[in-house]
Amino acid sequence: MILVMTYGKGTLPSSQRIPEMQVLVLVLILAHLPSTWLLPETPVDSVSCTQGLGCQLLVEDAVCTQGAAEPVPEQDPVLVLIEMKTRTTLRCQQELDCIPCIQVMLHLGLLGAKQDRRSVKAGVQSSRHHKESLRTQIWLSAQTYPSFRCALVEVWFPHAHNSSLNLPSVRGGLSPAFLGSLHFDCFPVALSGELHLAAFTNPSYESVPVLKHTHHGPNCSWHNAKDRIQLCQGMSPCQHPVHPVPPTKAGINQTPFLIKTIPLLEVFTGAVEAVLKVWDFPVQKHFHLLLYLNQTRERKQLDVPKRLTGPENVSIPLSVVFPCLCLQIWPDAEDPPRIDVCPFARDKEALARAWAESRLELRIFDRTLSLSFSAPCDLPGELVPCWRMGLLACYPLHSRLRLALTPNELQEFPRLRPHPNLCVQARSNGSTRLQSCLQEDFPGSQQWRLLWETVGPQGNLSFRVLQQGSWIPIAQAFSARNSILREALQNDMKSGACVQVWGSEDGEMDVLWACPLEKYCRTYWGLAWMVALLGVFSILLVLVVKKETLKGWLRILKEDYSSGGTLQGRPILILYSPDDGSFERLVGILAAALARLQVSVSLELWRRVELGALGPMQWLHAQKHQVLKGGGAIVLLFSQGAVAGCAEWLGREKKGMLPPAHPDSTFLASLNCVMPDFLAGKARDNYMVACFEELLPATEIPGLFHSVPVYQLPSQLFNFLLALAGPRVGREQRSSLRRQVVWIGKSLERAVEECRLKRPSWQQTPLLPSELGDARMKGASGCPGTES
Repeated sequence: MILVMTYGKGTLPSSQRIPEMQVLVLVLILAHLPSTWLLPETPVDSVSCTQGLGCQLLVEDAVCTQGAAEPVPEQDPVLVLIEMKTRTTLRCQQELDCIPCIQVMLHLGLLGAKQDRRSVKAGVQSSRHHKESLRTQIWLSAQTYPSFRCALVEVWFPHAHNSSLNLPSVRGGLSPAFLGSLHFDCFPVALSGELHLAAFTNPSYESVPVLKHTHHGPNCSWHNAKDRIQLCQGMSPCQHPVHPVPPTKAGINQTPFLIKTIPLLEVFTGAVEAVLKVWDFPVQKHFHLLLYLNQTRERKQLDVPKRLTGPENVSIPLSVVFPCLCLQIWPDAEDPPRIDVCPFARDKEALARAWAESRLELRIFDRTLSLSFSAPCDLPGELVPCWRMGLLACYPLHSRLRLALTPNELQEFPRLRPHPNLCVQARSNGSTRLQSCLQEDFPGSQQWRLLWETVGPQGNLSFRVLQQGSWIPIAQAFSARNSILREALQNDMKSGACVQVWGSEDGEMDVLWACPLEKYCRTYWGLAWMVALLGVFSILLVLVVKKETLKGWLRILKEDYSSGGTLQGRPILILYSPDDGSFERLVGILAAALARLQVSVSLELWRRVELGALGPMQWLHAQKHQVLKGGGAIVLLFSQGAVAGCAEWLGREKKGMLPPAHPDSTFLASLNCVMPDFLAGKARDNYMVACFEELLPATEIPGLFHSVPVYQLPSQLFNFLLALAGPRVGREQRSSLRRQVVWIGKSLERAVEECRLKRPSWQQTPLLPSELGDARMKGASGCPGTES
């Protein structure tokens, strides 16, 4: 109703004009208010937090990218993300005009240096005057093939609450302390659509991963959709927008979808082309159809809009059927609403076709490696630089070197320098889709080894080498025989002879070096040839000077073969405690003598590379299984260190705790393998115990090990060899073994004397008296291992 007021004829005096203007303004306001009330309210995004947290929405729609991850501060606590959850709701402009929307709930935690409560409280009180609360910014991104959107939220946590929390240690691997939750409302999603969600803080931290989640939108069978979403009103239960169905008998994929007020559309994907079937036209209505590729930067129109006047089949070449291929249809009217549908967004064949049409190119500009990725669609994935050795696989360089896939844009990895062995891979869902290398752009065919140098907190350097996709310490990468090569690599890295491939800018000082192997191989083989020629010359000199001695050696060699028939192929495993270098040399002499008698000897001293790769426990169990399966024996070679190790093992065993296997000494680990057999009384047939009488009397060996034969070397060497040979030893073979005992015994006597002279003074007294050892052995009989 409009109110009209009349003042009569004639001109009003000036005193009456002001009230007249006020009345007209009032009339206009009253006339405008109903229309204002009837306007639909545009929904806006909102955020809320649980009690104890504060939050506000800074930006609703922006472009977000994750920067380089930073180390977690060791002193000050920080707010981090713990978990992401989502649920489907409705966003409505009117009661019956709603769209599906995704609500996001983020759990937040507090991560900081490990402190006790008193130190935390003191730190809080000292920092309140300059910092009253912890603040952080959180990026929320929602991505689907038609769109990409980000929201920026600020969250703060009062410092005063920190005093009641026990903050976890950053380096201890503990989970952050839970503080509360953040609710974001909300991201729209298409019916039967797929929304890729991600959340990360600004700045992001190395030990805190990016939270990612994929949410699948509902279809018209959802109970809230039937009456409140216009696209689902009037549909039968079996009709849904963009709802895939199984392939037909003819092998054609069908994707029907129905939208009110437009024709029914069906997509058939065959072997040659895709066909869009347009039918069930509304009465006396014409439409326009447009095909386009929906990319982030722009919409690439494939053809001019096609006018549809009735049912028709529209052919679509398979060469343009990608996940981002969308259809836009609208009625032939003035300023009509347009409806967009992307029927191939979840089609695996369309995705594979998009990757097949993608290209990854590497370029070098002014000693800088640049790369460009071109694709018909925005594809999910990342760019990863890797290191290739010849025709072998390509292995990633460093966990920090990652870039998001950005089509048709020049990108660079910070501080990464070009190198012939450098490649870049485009990866998606854990698989490599594309790979491009620089090998063809560089002359020469040198082979390079990639090494990783790190500087520890104390300033000490450590080096690791890339082997078959894993970074292992350089001491394990090269065996003892290749010590010259290892030292040469370390010297070249320190002197700058190697090429730096990448270096970090933070306090950890990570540097990747590339060192050419051709140089070291030439040096190594040159030295090997010199050693070989020197060895041949020495042998010839010995043959000329000592002919009689040579005859004796030949006779002994002949006897080796006669006695080797008894011991040939008999496998044994020697377990010992490496007390010092001279004792290890003594053990090596004994093992070499047995090997000369054609015994198959397994010794930790000779297989440290294999042991380092497998680990002590796994290697020992494998060797024990192999020796016992071949009918061999396990020899426990006791020393002062072995006796002390047994005492330590039994003391811990009595408390129900096994000692850890130290990587530098495998004796405690070997006790974990053999002690159960001794405690169970199953050791007599498979074990032998020996000691060097000048270094350790047999009486000091713990009583538990006297359940098997104990041999004192070298005085009982002959009986020791007979026990290794077994009962089937003839008279001739026994004579041959006696002759072998002579030269083996002399070698052992010299080595024992050298070991005794070089032995430290603290090792001269027994570490474990025999009475105490026997008492501990008797006490060990009641441990859990005995009962089992």
